[in-house]
Amino acid sequence: MNGYMRKSLAAALLVFGLLAPLAAAQSGTFDAQTIYGRAVAAVATIRVQGSRGTSVGTGFLIDRGLVLTAAHVARTAESIVVEFNDTQVSDARVVGYDARRDVAALRLVSGVGATPLELVDSDSVQTGDPVVVIGTPRGMPRVMTTGEVRATNVTFPGLVPRIMIFFDAGVAPGNSGGPLLNAQGQVIGVVVAGTTRGDGGGLAVSGSTVKNALPVITGGTRVERAWMGITGTGLTADLARQRRLTVDHGILLLEILPGGPADLAGLRGAVSEGPPGDVITSINGDPIDEWEDLLDFLATREPGQRLRLGVVRGSDRYSVTLVLGARP
Repeated sequence: MNGYMRKSLAAALLVFGLLAPLAAAQSGTFDAQTIYGRAVAAVATIRVQGSRGTSVGTGFLIDRGLVLTAAHVARTAESIVVEFNDTQVSDARVVGYDARRDVAALRLVSGVGATPLELVDSDSVQTGDPVVVIGTPRGMPRVMTTGEVRATNVTFPGLVPRIMIFFDAGVAPGNSGGPLLNAQGQVIGVVVAGTTRGDGGGLAVSGSTVKNALPVITGGTRVERAWMGITGTGLTADLARQRRLTVDHGILLLEILPGGPADLAGLRGAVSEGPPGDVITSINGDPIDEWEDLLDFLATREPGQRLRLGVVRGSDRYSVTLVLGARP
């Protein structure tokens, strides 16, 4: 994937877009209606109650009493209700999750009669392969959209690099955690994000990545994303001149969240009508210039790890030690 497409995805994939019209891709042996008919009973609406209110996502049965969904759907849940249809409803608990790969496992309190979906390796998935998405977009249960794979090995900012499948089937808020199905009705990915672009496509964590994470999350482990507690932006020469900075590359810190790792390390954000924020110019001795590169770097680290930051404040240069926290 070229740099332009990667930056476009990084900007566009932070927020879900509108649900796209049902694609008309049905050629050869690809029969979307048959795939839907066989898979829909195993796809569920996930209703979550947490400290931040209620939310809705999607999940699907992969084993007796075991449901997969996205980590960002379930990780902060205080209670979860899983609805397969009007008569098959069960409370559930979080078994484990991997927030760096955005996948979670739920254990149902009550059994359901649906046949689990088959999760397969996605290494053979190619651009142009037809796909089906079933989920709960905007709270509407068991909605199907179809499309094609547009790219594999895609990077989503803040998650482990190169684990995503980019597809053009329509998704919307509520689709997170649902299955991305191939022409055989097998799960090749777990939907985690959508685009703000007009085509309404989305991203799914690849099936191979999910299969590798399964032993960890079904064993009860909860893997958190590393967090610095900052907002910032990559510096350009123009921005450096506007802010009257003494350096024209690095990450300009705009906000430091109180009590976060950067705050504890003594870093400073920009102050309205006051001094500009600190600029991070290197991490562990390696230069850094782009905000997306910082997110990708953090995706490969774990909470508790120490970073050595090269920091410019005004005309002074510092070396600052920061201990990464867990993303709230």
